[in-house]
Amino acid sequence: MEVTIVTANVGGIDAEKVIPPQDTSYKRIYITEAPVHIDGNDRTKALYWKCQLYRRDPAAGIIIWLDAKVQPVAPDFISQILAALGDDEIAVLKHHERKCIYQEVDHIEHCMKKGNKYLQTRYATKPLRQQVEAYRYFGYPKNNGLNDCCIIAIRSTARIQQIFNQWWHDVYRLDGFDQIALQFYCWRAGVKIQPIVFTPGSFADIPHNLLK
Repeated sequence: MEVTIVTANVGGIDAEKVIPPQDTSYKRIYITEAPVHIDGNDRTKALYWKCQLYRRDPAAGIIIWLDAKVQPVAPDFISQILAALGDDEIAVLKHHERKCIYQEVDHIEHCMKKGNKYLQTRYATKPLRQQVEAYRYFGYPKNNGLNDCCIIAIRSTARIQQIFNQWWHDVYRLDGFDQIALQFYCWRAGVKIQPIVFTPGSFADIPHNLLK
């Protein structure tokens, strides 16, 4: 099964990370160019490549997305992702703290009120509350899991492609928060997100060079 790893680093937000030798083979696609048809800042342009991940290598059996801030460390980093995906359609890094999109939005709003500059820069102008309440209206349940979209693995099925198209529409046209939007569209399509849980020390989360 061919595995492709995709990373986008548009505008030099992050330093390039080298993946150490792995115990499984893979192909790497590292994107620095901005999609010409997408308006917005560099982060939005990189987000396009994430939300349209399945388009990058249609021939790949499995496509893995790594945010440019992720520094793999362990030699079985990729193998752990593949084990989490198993025979399913999607696996995403399990959130290290919270387990619910409603908790996540409450947390972000609380921290912004306390003056968190990082969260204010990223989310102060986004309609977070309207977004999450729309999901509640459609019946999205509490405590349905929460994942960190910095690491994603997919099989490019027709169902995943549809989910990712809806995901991109939500985060781009509706200015939605990608982390909670993916949860909603997978749930709505009846697709279970498999959690990726790494052995401690398998990767490092490196702060961005620039905050956008």
